Amino acid sequence: MAEPHVTDAILLARIRDLHASLATDLAFLTRTIEEDAPRPDALRDLGERLLDLGGALVTRSDELNDALLATLPPHGWLPEAGARRHAMGIAHHVGARPLRCGAVFLALCGAACYPFYGRDATNRSARHERCEACQARLGGSS
Repeated sequence: MAEPHVTDAILLARIRDLHASLATDLAFLTRTIEEDAPRPDALRDLGERLLDLGGALVTRSDELNDALLATLPPHGWLPEAGARRHAMGIAHHVGARPLRCGAVFLALCGAACYPFYGRDATNRSARHERCEACQARLGGSS
């Protein structure tokens, strides 16, 4: 596998290439379709480019997601995003493959949680009170 920054740079170059040519490709295809004679080579070329780039983007997304998931604590409890500064924070259960929403994960109860604790030796997230709704959805397990 290529270095991540190289892979990302190559993907970005491919996206820019598609962006640069897409308007022309679509204008050509639209014209040929309106004439009732779409060219199969043009359709195939664009279709293959879109499939290839889409597959590469999905693969890279999976690689990045797997790397991020590997940093999460095995118990699945993460601190609430935007928790109160001086009060005891609340931890929520994000599950084995949490739903990512921007820079945070969504917990079982729908709360947004920070993914920054990772597999820390001090088990910091255990110091947070655990969300009652998440515990109920897990069947009371912690």
